[in-house]
Amino acid sequence: MASKIHYQANICRGDFQHVLECFGDWKRQSLVYRKNQTMFEGKREVRPLTERTFSNGELAHNMLAQTCSPHDSYALAARIRDEERDLWLVMAAYEE
Repeated sequence: MASKIHYQANICRGDFQHVLECFGDWKRQSLVYRKNQTMFEGKREVRPLTERTFSNGELAHNMLAQTCSPHDSYALAARIRDEERDLWLVMAAYEE
């Protein structure tokens, strides 16, 4: 049976330094749907996906999903700035 890929994601505002701080906090939090596992478990750091700022969350999500690999030791972050908000989407891929 082929393995299935799933993603963990979270969002925060601020600059990339704030993303790093949030990532550290998230790694200590239990997953809602898997109490025995922490968020971004196995990922040692978060890296910016690109210097590009995305115009909406869907574009950022799709690019992160195409780029993330379950074998990465890090999560990726994409900056999103639309008319209403300026935030970061952080995502990591996992195999089931």
